[in-house]
Amino acid sequence: MHITIKDIARHCGVSEGTVDRAINNRPGIKESTRRRVLEAAKLLNYKPNRIAQSLATGRTMTIGIICFDLYNNFFTSLIDIIEANAKSKGYFINLILTHRDRKKETDGIQYLVERLVDGIIIFPVGIGERYVEYLKSIKRPVVTIYNKISDEFAHISVDDCSAMSDAVKYIKSKGYERIYFITPAIGIQEKNGLNVYTLKRRLNGYINGLRAYGINHDPLIVEGMDFDRAFKNLDLSQKTAMLCVNDTYALEVMRYFRERNYSIPGDLGIMGYDNIDVLKYIKPRLTTIEYHVEKMGELVFNTLFDLINGKQVPPEILLDYNIVEGETI
Repeated sequence: MHITIKDIARHCGVSEGTVDRAINNRPGIKESTRRRVLEAAKLLNYKPNRIAQSLATGRTMTIGIICFDLYNNFFTSLIDIIEANAKSKGYFINLILTHRDRKKETDGIQYLVERLVDGIIIFPVGIGERYVEYLKSIKRPVVTIYNKISDEFAHISVDDCSAMSDAVKYIKSKGYERIYFITPAIGIQEKNGLNVYTLKRRLNGYINGLRAYGINHDPLIVEGMDFDRAFKNLDLSQKTAMLCVNDTYALEVMRYFRERNYSIPGDLGIMGYDNIDVLKYIKPRLTTIEYHVEKMGELVFNTLFDLINGKQVPPEILLDYNIVEGETI
């Protein structure tokens, strides 16, 4: 027997409109009534007709997520949390990976638009005026995370510049005199027209920290993972630390030096950024910067949800962070 909204309304002694508002998470009913209706729907094994719902409401109850890759464990965790928050509001997600390719990003967005998603969350690699105009043309709510595109789209991230500056301050407080910054190839990515907003924010935070906290050397920047070339003439006559743009790079740096019989932190210190889950299995425990990925995922989805429902949202939200004192600094 196919259970309908009418059956649930009869079971609960409420109107069909009340059931519709409860199931589709619309305002206008008491929370206790909403819970009672949802419990009845579960009890009666109600299966919504998604096509009929879409025709009636103009919504598909789906959202899209465009992400450049899952290489950084942080992105996997964040998408899990976004998906859980979406599910709690009755939404399903479509995930598309672009592998840091601008064409794949726009192709993915077009794919989602053609499937009538209600909104899109983007970890963007695209940038520029033409890209902004394209995103405006799709007539869908958009929230960006990690890299920023424009003030015209809601953006959620961490205060990366301040975080890296504070990391320099922390490293200096531990007696280090020379601090390298390890990052992907910002210059090459920027030359190829990719969005490097967050990488540059973290780099600028490092440079600001050197100036603010009395580190008496020019910026020492290593772009990419050709560590043999970068550290060929490494001078450890001063106490030296490697400040890495994320934990993934920090673990690569740690592996490189430990394979060459360097002691961490005896010979040099290493600090990361993100506090990814895998760190709990790594010894020595990496010193890193942490922010609340659960809060970020919740904010990202709720911001998109509010936009879908026609509400005003802040143009940018920057989350707080803290330093996790591990064993590598």
